[in-house]
Amino acid sequence: MTNNRSSRLPPEKDAVALAVQLLAKELRHRLRRHPEAHLLNGRESVELRLRLPTLERGDWVAESRQETSQSIDEALARLLLHRSVFRTGHVYCLRCASPDCEHSVPTFSTEVFAGYSPSGIPKFRDLGQWLLELKDPRIDQVYRTPPGLVAHLATGEQLLEHLLPAFRDADSGYHIHGQVAVGWYMFPTEYGLPTPVALTFQVVSTRPKKGRRRFGLNLIGVGPDDEPLENLFDRIGEIPWLDASRWAHSILRDVERSVSRPKPANEKQVEKRLAGMLAGLVRRLEHQRRSRDRKTHHGQKRHLDRSRPTDRAFADLDQAKDENILFDTRRETLVVIGDRGRTHVFNPSGRLVTSIRYSPTAIEKRLQRGLWKAATHDQIGALRKQVTLIQEGDEA
Repeated sequence: MTNNRSSRLPPEKDAVALAVQLLAKELRHRLRRHPEAHLLNGRESVELRLRLPTLERGDWVAESRQETSQSIDEALARLLLHRSVFRTGHVYCLRCASPDCEHSVPTFSTEVFAGYSPSGIPKFRDLGQWLLELKDPRIDQVYRTPPGLVAHLATGEQLLEHLLPAFRDADSGYHIHGQVAVGWYMFPTEYGLPTPVALTFQVVSTRPKKGRRRFGLNLIGVGPDDEPLENLFDRIGEIPWLDASRWAHSILRDVERSVSRPKPANEKQVEKRLAGMLAGLVRRLEHQRRSRDRKTHHGQKRHLDRSRPTDRAFADLDQAKDENILFDTRRETLVVIGDRGRTHVFNPSGRLVTSIRYSPTAIEKRLQRGLWKAATHDQIGALRKQVTLIQEGDEA
């Protein structure tokens, strides 16, 4: 049913109300024709520049119309520029200036965002491996039985410390203020196999030229079998981190308003507020009860053993045929496929990066997309040699 009250134009004597409604109608009309309109959720607003003469002189209507029209286009461009850095599951790649390139998404469900390379390419690390490298004292909680859930806070300075200034996005003013990497969430594959999933909650702001700063909470990660998070949401029903992320969004809205006031909050105040929000997000994610983790001790031990087959890595490599050793074209790592979908990832130095279990469909999908390809004879020989050297060194 049409809402006549909302669609009815105001009386002609209310000229300001009529002008505002007509401008809003024009804004929505242009938005419907914009190729990136799908990025907006319908609750946003824009700020327009409107200049009117106190005396009628010359062709002021045409001049004012042109300026106002340009103001609408610029306002939409600024708004969409902010939204364009967000894609569920993806991080913004500064090298490609896009959240849709091959660098923008993790390869495995256990990976979190670990900063940028000097040239702006996103780096991802297995959460357990990253915590180990950072000497986080809670590493045992990640691999205990049943598995714990650990949230790790990283500042924007830590994530951007290796980035060269030339690869910062000056057009959008894109900036990472900090993030929380959290795992494991245990979610089933489409075949029902429980699989660990790590996620990154990232606080980002954009400030294009002639535009105000906007803030957002970006969610980075992939589900079991490399499926998009949107598909995972459809299957798991209730989202475990929903309350925590809604709370974070409410804080970010307050922060955004504080920098848009006539006397805006200064940089130090903003960063202090964001740091407090990130610390609060850590607490909420770690202490929130998760209905899908309410399993028996026996069931948790079983699905952990099945989904993290790390102890079989070296044996599977030793027994693997050459055709079962693949090269990851994005991460430049070697992938060893064992029995029943056991998958082990080694770096070129022979160090084990992660182990996970993939269905035949997921493995075939990666091959078809060119993410994995057959490793060369030299790559396989070098891997076996490096692993042997590491094992001999550990024994010594």
